[in-house]
This record gives sequence, structure tokens and C-alpha cells, in this order.
Amino acid sequence: MKKLKEVLDKVLSLILPKEKFVEKIEKMDIDEANNLPGANEIKDEQFKAVFQYKNKTVRQAIWEIKYRGNREILKKFTKILYEFMLEEISDKMAFENFRNPLLIPIPVSRNSLRERGFNQCELIVRELAQIDNGINFEIETKALKKIRETPHQSKLKNRALRLKNLKGCFSADTDKVKNRCVIIIDDVITTSTTMNEVSKTLRKAGARKVIGFAIAH
Repeated sequence: MKKLKEVLDKVLSLILPKEKFVEKIEKMDIDEANNLPGANEIKDEQFKAVFQYKNKTVRQAIWEIKYRGNREILKKFTKILYEFMLEEISDKMAFENFRNPLLIPIPVSRNSLRERGFNQCELIVRELAQIDNGINFEIETKALKKIRETPHQSKLKNRALRLKNLKGCFSADTDKVKNRCVIIIDDVITTSTTMNEVSKTLRKAGARKVIGFAIAH
């Protein structure tokens, strides 16, 4: 399946050449990408992000990951996310017994999965696991599910509507998360409403500590 996608991507790139801006992002080295504007601090301290989503390059990179599963951009930005995460959790590992945490992607609805063919957050988690090679993290892609279709958060005008929209739409597997430290992974944190709802769901299922990371905010 993976090889078929690679072949299709090559065919599409010949029929529909990529925009020069996308090619420029693909060719950026790690140092160049690291110099993109950093994310502002998120109000909820347990959630962190690397880059500013409002930056044009970051926004395009996220779009490529989210809707096209662009491997070149995914690998580059996930590598940066990985280093950022290790730096952020080093003290937790040393002093707060934050050991062997599970990496869990924010789940997408069945409709989104059917339309897109993949969950971009799961792609990020699998790439993180490949980089880490079992040294610091475990991954668990089936512990969390979205059990109810919801309108996209960005279409809702205020926080109260966003909270109501997501309430009770996630379900966690107690057997997989009970007494475990968990790191939630998302591509973008906007208002942190999704992260908070997922965190609440995981804690109800018995997770010991929950924090979250995203590529952008």
C-alpha cells in the first residue's frame, strides 16, 4: 500500500507539478526550519508547540502534512518536534517519574479518515517512534477514538461552543492507558480545547499524567 502511494505521488507530481513554495519547504534543511518563528506560550501549561501557525511557511507545511501526507515535510518537522519534546520533558523524566510515556495521536473522525485516507497525527506519532527507536517512548494508536462526528472547531465562534462541540466525543481504552504517563500529539493547537477534552478523557480512563505537544500553535 505504501509503495502504491509512492508511485501515485510520483505520477501526480509529473501531471501536477508542486508549487515552488512547497518545493522550497521540502528543500529546507533542519537549521533553516528551526529558525522559523517559535510558538507563543499556550495558556494551558501542560501543552506545548514548536512553531507559530500564523507564519506562512509553517501554515503551508502543516497543510502539506495534514492533507497530502507530504513525507519530506513530515520527516523534517517531526524531527524538530522530537528534539523539542525531549528538551521539554527531560526534567519531568528526572524529577516527576514521567517514565516510558505513551505517545497517542489525536484521533480523527471516520469521515475525515475516509476522505483523507490517513490521520496526520498518527503519521507524526509513527515518525516520532521511528526516530526514537524505543529509547524514550512507546506508541499506542488504538487507545483513543473519536466516537462522534463534530463540526470543525475553527468554524465555531467562541470557546463555549467549542467546549460543547467536543464534550463526550472521545473514548479511551482503560486497559491501554491506566496508570500510564501519556503524551498527546497533534499537528496544530488552536485554542487547546481539543487537547483539554482528550486529556480529560484519558485521565478518566486512568492515565496518571497527561501532557500534549504539537508542531504549531
